[in-house]
Amino acid sequence: MEYSRITKSDLEEIIKLYEKYLNPGEFIQDTIREMFEEEKFVGFQAKDGEKIVGFFFGKEGIDFTYPHPELEKDIWSVVGTQKLYTPDGLLVLDEYRNQGIAGELIRRMKDWLKANGMEIALVELWIYPDDSVPAREPLMGLGEVIYEKTIPDFYKDLHKYNVRCPICGEKCTCGALIELIRL
Repeated sequence: MEYSRITKSDLEEIIKLYEKYLNPGEFIQDTIREMFEEEKFVGFQAKDGEKIVGFFFGKEGIDFTYPHPELEKDIWSVVGTQKLYTPDGLLVLDEYRNQGIAGELIRRMKDWLKANGMEIALVELWIYPDDSVPAREPLMGLGEVIYEKTIPDFYKDLHKYNVRCPICGEKCTCGALIELIRL
């Protein structure tokens, strides 16, 4: 397995994978492209030969799947002046899971965040209708949880952004577990 930073030449493949396995839609495509252009964007990928089999990227500040102004205000009241980063889009293809790939991507992200002065990571963890939270365990590698909030129906307005839930489709009933993690 080869690990490297995501570059502009990888971006379209990353977007394609994100849309296939996480969230499709023009809003998502535009958000990822805009995020990539930001100064504090960082992303890491895992490749098996030429095939991208996993990735993890993010941006400075708050970056939910779509805006949640009241929650954002609450988060800033907790974070204050500390440097906040939102890692997003942790994905490892099914056939490559349980090989330590997510852990390595998270380790690289954490190292980069700390080296670049970030203090807090904001994670938005999808809670499926069966109450499972698939990404929770690997993301615990980022550090100590200092804030946690479970929000039922967090994605109920996805359709307003022309985004489909990969689990529910048009009418999403998934919740989210929002955590602030001290790196």
